[in-house]
Amino acid sequence: MKHSLKFLTASAIALAAPLALAQSAGTWLARVGATTITPSVTSGDMTAPSFAGTKSDVGAASQVSGGVTYFYTDNVSVDLPLALPFKHKLYGAGALAAAGQIGEVQSLPMTVFLQYRFMDANSQFRPYVGLGATYAYFSNAVGSGALTAMTNPGGPATTLNVDSKFAITPQIGATFALDDKTFVDVFYSKTMLSTRNSFSTGQTLDITLDPSSFGITVGTRF
Repeated sequence: MKHSLKFLTASAIALAAPLALAQSAGTWLARVGATTITPSVTSGDMTAPSFAGTKSDVGAASQVSGGVTYFYTDNVSVDLPLALPFKHKLYGAGALAAAGQIGEVQSLPMTVFLQYRFMDANSQFRPYVGLGATYAYFSNAVGSGALTAMTNPGGPATTLNVDSKFAITPQIGATFALDDKTFVDVFYSKTMLSTRNSFSTGQTLDITLDPSSFGITVGTRF
């Protein structure tokens, strides 16, 4: 009976004890989950020949994502997010709003973050802030029939290109330990990004995207 009580007491203490995920100097973290990118669009006008106020909008996209983190010190880490390309729908806006979807483009934001982690290295909950350098790579841009009808009626299909650009990305996030190796990570970031759409008709359209990203992942340390 005494042994049973000791066992139950020890088990209760173990369950009540906080879960520690060591995030100390030399530690590596790997994670996988999902990220959603939502552009905050401010569109310029398409250059002539086009109707005045011809603008564009960009839809949100979600994708499988993850990343790896290395702790240079107990509080300073370097993070490399990883993801498959995000597919965004492009829409007409302003004078082009009636056209609906005018195309698609794939984006792949390649970012390296320098992060500062708060709290002790063994804390169950560790919030962090980060600042990243991003290269926003755009590819596989495709125009729709509606785009051709609005920009080059009766002519060949209008194609488009979206310029890839460098940008700065501030970030906030936190990790929460599930046990001594497994954790959940959530983050929010915003990339200060403007780019240019170029059309085969010779027209261009400058656009500010400033996309917000939200991600949730599960990972392990090693």
